[in-house]
Amino acid sequence: MDIYFGPAARSHYESEPLTLVDIGARGGVQPNWKAARAHLKLVGFEPDPVEHARLAARADPRHAVYINAAVGNAAAELDLNIGREGGTSSLLEPDMDFLRRFPRPERYEIVRKVKIATDRLDVLLPRHGIGRADFIKIDAQGAELAILEGARETLQSSVFGVEVEVLFAPVYRGHSPFGAVDALLCGLGFQLFDLRHSYWKRAAGARYGGPKGQLVFGDALYFRTEEAFARAIGQETSIEARRGRLLRALSICVLYGYLDYAIELLQAHLEVLDAPLAAEIDAALRSEIDISSRLPRFRGRGWLSHLFYRLHRAFFPTAGGWASGGRTIGNVD
Repeated sequence: MDIYFGPAARSHYESEPLTLVDIGARGGVQPNWKAARAHLKLVGFEPDPVEHARLAARADPRHAVYINAAVGNAAAELDLNIGREGGTSSLLEPDMDFLRRFPRPERYEIVRKVKIATDRLDVLLPRHGIGRADFIKIDAQGAELAILEGARETLQSSVFGVEVEVLFAPVYRGHSPFGAVDALLCGLGFQLFDLRHSYWKRAAGARYGGPKGQLVFGDALYFRTEEAFARAIGQETSIEARRGRLLRALSICVLYGYLDYAIELLQAHLEVLDAPLAAEIDAALRSEIDISSRLPRFRGRGWLSHLFYRLHRAFFPTAGGWASGGRTIGNVD
């Protein structure tokens, strides 16, 4: 479905587009965010100067800006460790003792170091003329907690959702564990909605057993709680600002497939929308019926479900036969 709810709401998004802050922007905007392109403002932070130059050269400056800086919890100049494979680059050093237990540890080996300026997101956004962030995506190879600590004001003032890579194993020395990331976000009024898991099998027995190995890392999705969102929308000083905040929150819910949460938020804040627009959005949200609820209940349905699950495991895709994980994050396929 159209995450912007068609022509009736278009003018609201044209004046106040959905703003995505992408920290660790290597590779460009994620595939699931392509559905938001019509009214999306992208702010990407990429510390690797080579990858930043590539992204900036391809960007449309009317809709996207890429900044060659690392984000952290203080102003500093640090070493960026460039890994043999670019996606492994980090401000932290890899824990090779752990990584050597799994296939292809060499992709984490540091091939060079680059001095890079870091600062808090709360400082960097206004410095570059960015007044608001609706959603923050973080892929920083172990430095996620420091980034969130330096973004407290932004998270509390305008952000509705966060997608953050989290580590469950010591891939990097001194990494921020999932528990600390979760505690910080929950303390700021966010709640965990989903986890996309990634598993690695040990090199000694990568061919044996099922497709799962050890849970190593994942992507965690957070949305602002109902109570925190109500407080935030109540602090807006105009009906236009409240309307825009609600519409952008609904769009994010739809983008990640959580129509139930969108309906709940809409019902709680109907007063900020014109009645015809509210009715149109409500009808659009309720038009997407879960297919499983449409299937009849019959004897043997559970057996068929189990059979299809076994087939799914038999054909479950892996990377090199040893790395596997969820295909998507959120309530979408």
